[in-house]
Amino acid sequence: MNIFALAVIAVKCMCGFKIKRLGDPYFIHYLYRCEPNAKLMEILSIGNSVLNLFFPRRCLNCDSVISSDNPLCVSCAAELPYTHWNADKKNQAYRKLKPLCTVSFAHSLLFFKHDNVTQKLLHFLKYHGHLSIGRLLADKTSETVNLSNFDGIIPVPVHPKKLKKRGYNQVIPYAETLAKNAGIPLINDFLIRVENNPSQVHKNREKRLNSIKNAFGLKHEKLKGNFILVDDVLTSGATLSTCANLIVSSTDSKIAVMTIACTV
Repeated sequence: MNIFALAVIAVKCMCGFKIKRLGDPYFIHYLYRCEPNAKLMEILSIGNSVLNLFFPRRCLNCDSVISSDNPLCVSCAAELPYTHWNADKKNQAYRKLKPLCTVSFAHSLLFFKHDNVTQKLLHFLKYHGHLSIGRLLADKTSETVNLSNFDGIIPVPVHPKKLKKRGYNQVIPYAETLAKNAGIPLINDFLIRVENNPSQVHKNREKRLNSIKNAFGLKHEKLKGNFILVDDVLTSGATLSTCANLIVSSTDSKIAVMTIACTV
């Protein structure tokens, strides 16, 4: 019996995974006879079983073993600090932006503060490629906010150098899923980042505003309608207000703002 067949049988015994002819010592020949898609599914099933056996899914907040595809265990998911805000002008997000720009409304799904569940989730989304977090939180947002009357969603972009280094814009999964759920377009080729500014984490609002006042540009000025500007976190409002002011002053458009989280 070859090593491949032994591995397959071991996975079957330990994981209870049922695949045709798993016990056959010549299982590899079965794979060769499969259609390409079926062959891939067989291999992926085995791979997933092995991964789950030796590297089980863990809660991103408390590190306990979990069985579902959700990033958090039941207890930590229950601790998520939802804002329960409406998409209007009567919340903290709008009050942060009001002195800096004109927006139709503002909305954030979660409260963000140092070392809370939200911060850990967004850290994994931004720096560790857990893009499913953005999609899950967008689905949660879509349960209570109707965006179907808007003309599109504009994600805040990252600079091309940062995009190349990281491999993704962490805002896109959230923005893309919001657009899909609302049946409106994702406009990902309009707002661009032209300056690769350093991190703004330790800067106050005034320094942030000065640092990024020329950081963004537009590919054209033909945009017209009502649009939603989307980012991951609303902190001082510097980034979002800079983008909103640029769009409103250069096009015949109105802007609303939505973020995954808002600092408290």
